[in-house]
Amino acid sequence: MNAQAAVQPGDRFAIFWGGGLGDILVARPLLMALARRLEHPPYFFTTASHLEGVFEALDLRVDLRRLPSSPYEALRVFRELGVRFDWIYLGPQPRLKTRLLATVVGAERIWSVRHPGAPAFLGEQVLADIRMLELAGPGEALLPYGGRWDTGARPGKGDYLVLHAGAKGRWETKQWPEVKWRALMGKLLETPGLRLVLVGTPSEADALGRLAEGMDAGRAEVRTDLSLAGLAASIEGSRGVICHNSGVMHLAAMLGKPTLVLTGSSPHRWRPPYAHVLNLDSGRCGLACDQYRCPVPFYRARCIRELEVETVLEAARSRLLS
Repeated sequence: MNAQAAVQPGDRFAIFWGGGLGDILVARPLLMALARRLEHPPYFFTTASHLEGVFEALDLRVDLRRLPSSPYEALRVFRELGVRFDWIYLGPQPRLKTRLLATVVGAERIWSVRHPGAPAFLGEQVLADIRMLELAGPGEALLPYGGRWDTGARPGKGDYLVLHAGAKGRWETKQWPEVKWRALMGKLLETPGLRLVLVGTPSEADALGRLAEGMDAGRAEVRTDLSLAGLAASIEGSRGVICHNSGVMHLAAMLGKPTLVLTGSSPHRWRPPYAHVLNLDSGRCGLACDQYRCPVPFYRARCIRELEVETVLEAARSRLLS
């Protein structure tokens, strides 16, 4: 890219992106680089309603704008904002609806590039974008997730594992059955002195309570009250993490913790390709469809449902408990 096409300090740069914690962590290095380059923070447009305080906690400087789900109401937001964008950034694999919105809103440049020479994982694709957009200044390290987040917590290897058994309720293809979670927990607690900390959102409290019910007293703790920094501190102090493909997975991956991911239908663009992260599925379906419900009726989400307890337990013993 020549200097005229590079991002300039006075440019108005908009990002149309997802709104989950994982989306923000994957985009973190780009947000960090843009904040250093631009006079006005990058605009971050999302339909998510739960991001208040997340950017601040991660020390990310953005102009956050929430969009209504209705396309017409969303366009009204842009009209009232009255900003002509120099850039709209969509990432390498935006949804069709996002592409259409960017086209209607308009910008000098709409950026959506796939880099065949980089790993498929979105985090690595974002790093390739930073290089191509000439945002990496002298001495700036291009690290996955933008490098470690300094939470103030002391990294350790405590006597507990962090488990995240949650996922959005509609994700049939990414939620391991409760009966298997309970069986895994029972096997893990055969390890002398080991504790389990089950983390999640307040809406997941009942489900996590069912998982912990009947386990050894004091050795299976449910925490649904943690702030983002508190969750990070819990992960930092643990021996490792077992989770679904979720924001917790990306947080653990960013912090460099040994992490077992019960991946299910997650495509490779959402699977961190790093040595401390092990993605597990049943091996019974190669679609990696990324669909809420299994598209093959007689499979019944066997990508995640048929992942065996012993497979996860063996991986936990070798990577988290050794």
